[in-house]
Formats: sequence, structure tokens, C-alpha cells
Amino acid sequence: MFTGIIESIGRIESIKKNGGDIALSIQYDNTKITNLEVGDSVSVNGACLTLVNFNNKILDFDVSSESLKTISHFNVNENVNLELPLRLNGKISGHFVFGHVDGIAKLVEIKEKDGCQIWVIKAPSTLMKYIAKKGSISISGVSLTVNEINNDTFHINLVPFTLEHTSFKFSKINDYFNIEVDMLARYVETLMAGN
Repeated sequence: MFTGIIESIGRIESIKKNGGDIALSIQYDNTKITNLEVGDSVSVNGACLTLVNFNNKILDFDVSSESLKTISHFNVNENVNLELPLRLNGKISGHFVFGHVDGIAKLVEIKEKDGCQIWVIKAPSTLMKYIAKKGSISISGVSLTVNEINNDTFHINLVPFTLEHTSFKFSKINDYFNIEVDMLARYVETLMAGN
């Protein structure tokens, strides 16, 4: 489990195909991502991946074909958001993020306002029912608040700190992002359906 507060930005060093799976190597800052052990969970752009090997420069992950069906494509030299799992003695500054990506969303518009950016994001219609105004959402692993909803899009506000300390500073219109809706919305739906 994660909080959606990004600890570091990594860069994809290599992607090697292994049948339908891939082996993913990511350069990282070992002064920001510390106390690692093989087998740890790491959020990579919001997807919970298992660390299979590492040194002081590179993190290695295996990504299954099942995961690849759900998440946005990885590309060599792409910048990615990294977060280690929540520790029980740590503080929760974002919201509970599980690293189970629900789908892929597209950035369709960027508006500048008072030093911030307002992003208009188009989400799959199957996920819009779980997205609520002033509710939490994880976009590429970043915990954010939904400010507005219009049919098949929603708006988020990115303050300068978030832009500077996440891979969002490299983003542009028509980019794709992993999204995870707030788990509470899914549980409410299940309870209401009586399942």
C-alpha cells in the first residue's frame, strides 16, 4: 500500500521482452530511495511492482503480461514516479493507493492559472462513475484531488511543487497515465449491489 506522495523520479534504462512479460530496469536516486530489499513492492507510475534485483544505480522488475494489459506502456528513457510502500510508523500525506491500476487516462488539455496547471483528463467511461468531485484519485502514482467533472473528463490542479517533484514536469497533451480510482468508491458500489 502507498500514499501517492512521490519520493523520487526514475528513468527507464532498458526494457527486455521475455515472452509476453518484460524485464524493466530503472535508474534511480539512491539518496532518495533507500533501505531496499529484494522482494519489496515499489510503485512505478502507480503500478505496484516487485523488486527482483537492485544496485546503487538500477532497480530491476519483472512485469507480467497481465499487468501490461492494464497499464500504460513503458518506454526507454521515460521518466517515472517512484514510491516505496507505506510504513506503519510513517505519516499519510496523500490517500491510500494500492498500486492496482484501474485503467489508462489521456491528458487532453493544460490550462495555466496563478502559477499552477489545471489538467483536463479523459478517463475510460467505465471508470468515470468512480470519480467524484473533491474525491481522491491516483494518476501515475500521484495522489490528487478531483476538482471538476464534465461527462468523460475530470480536472485536477497541479501546484508548482507537484510539477517539480514528479514526472509530470515532462508531460504534454496526449500523454497517457495510469489511474487508480479511490477504493472506497468500489466498496460502496459492491455494498449497494448487495454482492
